[in-house]
Amino acid sequence: MDTGSENSGLRRELLIFAAGELIGLGLMLGVYALLHKFSLMVVLGGCVGAALAILNYALTALGVARAADKAEQGDAVGARRMISLSMTVRYLLLIGALVGCALSGWFDVVAMVIPLLLGRLVISLGELFRKKER
Repeated sequence: MDTGSENSGLRRELLIFAAGELIGLGLMLGVYALLHKFSLMVVLGGCVGAALAILNYALTALGVARAADKAEQGDAVGARRMISLSMTVRYLLLIGALVGCALSGWFDVVAMVIPLLLGRLVISLGELFRKKER
């Protein structure tokens, strides 16, 4: 097990995801500006949404890496349990953060949710480019 190269691989994937999220955030803010709906609430909502998406991705990657280590040590049941618990905790924290931000009135809710939805697109595009590299 080479944790150094695994960590650099995780870091690289996180940087690619974060870059994709930030590009998506920029495009989203541009669309808001073109629609004359741009405001500080939109910027704050978009930034919170992108930050939550990046944090969720990072925590997912770390959880999967730890579960893989556990499975590699022969504890497949513990690994599955760890993944399930990690997912549940991440979703509860994500929902709590979104609801808290939405109730504060400081953030545009739609602008906050869009970066979270862009995550799947960013991952898919990352896979597409990764296949071209091979």
